[in-house]
Amino acid sequence: MLIDQPLVSVLYVEDEQSAREILCSVLESKYRFKRLDAAENGERGLALFKEHRHDIVITDISMPVMDGVAMAAAIKSIEPETVIIILTAHSGTRYLLDSIELGINNYVLKPVNYEKLFVAVDKSISTITLKRQVASQHRFIRKLSRAIEQSPSTVLITDERGLIEYANPKFFELTGYSPAEVMGKNPRILKSGVMSPAFYAALWRAISAGKEWHGEFLNRKKSGELYWEAAAISPVTDETSTITNYVAVKEDITARKLAEEKIETLNAALADRARELESANADLEAFNYTVSHDLRNPLTIIDSYSQLLLDKCGASLDEQGERIVGIISHKAKHMEELLTALITFSKLSRQAITSEAVDLSAIASGVRAELCLREPDRQITFCIQDGVCCCADRHLMHIVLSNLMGNAWKYTSPKDEQQIEFGMFHADGKPVYFVRDNGIGFDMNHADKMFGTFQRLQTDGDFDGFGIGLATVQRIIRKHQGDIWAEGEPGKGATFFFSL
Repeated sequence: MLIDQPLVSVLYVEDEQSAREILCSVLESKYRFKRLDAAENGERGLALFKEHRHDIVITDISMPVMDGVAMAAAIKSIEPETVIIILTAHSGTRYLLDSIELGINNYVLKPVNYEKLFVAVDKSISTITLKRQVASQHRFIRKLSRAIEQSPSTVLITDERGLIEYANPKFFELTGYSPAEVMGKNPRILKSGVMSPAFYAALWRAISAGKEWHGEFLNRKKSGELYWEAAAISPVTDETSTITNYVAVKEDITARKLAEEKIETLNAALADRARELESANADLEAFNYTVSHDLRNPLTIIDSYSQLLLDKCGASLDEQGERIVGIISHKAKHMEELLTALITFSKLSRQAITSEAVDLSAIASGVRAELCLREPDRQITFCIQDGVCCCADRHLMHIVLSNLMGNAWKYTSPKDEQQIEFGMFHADGKPVYFVRDNGIGFDMNHADKMFGTFQRLQTDGDFDGFGIGLATVQRIIRKHQGDIWAEGEPGKGATFFFSL
């Protein structure tokens, strides 16, 4: 019956073929080997061993070409740890002494007692298993040692009293101390004098109670330079749960701490700046109130008195006087319109957006009706695409289309055939909206000025305006996290595109 054993390789050397075949069959029925090879003499057995390096060699002594003792001596010179079991009919002292001198592991007399052979094989397997476990542990310990020695973190091991027993190279590199200055000392040699005694007392209470501690230290190097460390300190216990050591794994976080301090300083500066901006906004609100009330009131009075002057004294005024009074009235109204535009523009930066489903086609149709009502004699063709919708602030979208379509209305007036178009298309999977006209157009070399406040590309006085409309539109589009741009050509119209 096969038994559960670690896999080993076996070489059996026997010059009698029948004995060799029988024992191989017995071994295969009893064990599950990694491999089982057989040889008819020591020379062939040695050749097989050199090729496969077997864990166990079972051999007869008296064989032609090369006997078992000579083969065993050669194998031991190649691999001293190889287990060799001698099978022989000789029980003389000389053979026993030769076997002991060679380091033979077991000696079984012929005719072979299988139970004794199995005991010898089992013992050999147990020895091999133990050696493998020890070798594996040694490899693991060496790997662990290399990991600690080459770790980018500081590793410190103390005894149960807190006295340093081990420190890895990173510790000495970071602190500037030598091993002779550290071993047997308490880690308090690193104290900066900044951390409170209560901090260290709480740390010691935690780890001495068997708990793991995590925290940050401000420590001092041998040179006196301060540095920050993030540490994890764990107690190490034996099989009786008694604390025998403490292990600290620490990381230098000085750079991070300095960055955090810089960020805190910047945040404080930003908070101060925010307070300044809040104060400035309050001043702006007061200014808006002054503009909307204190300046509008005298303008209304000027306009009213101009009208009253014309009504009461119009008959006594000559043609030039009437024209002057008319100019005063017109300029007062113009100034009031400018103030209204300025207030609308300034309020946009503070106005909250209320997003909802908006029918832009319906808004465009409403703007068209407003424009036609303003100048009913204009012969102009509108083309408004149906079903153009978006998710945006309805009131602000009305301001956008009023400005864009109002500009198109204004700058198509010199044309005999006047056209304004509103619609939408998709670019890169996103909707792009546009207002297009066939008006006077503009030079693309000056397009960068178009969306600035008080910037007008047409300065010949033929067209009314303050240069605030497109700046207002751009501010609204940006509040919707969108973009706006324009294309045009002198004499061939302009198209304004925007996305949300």
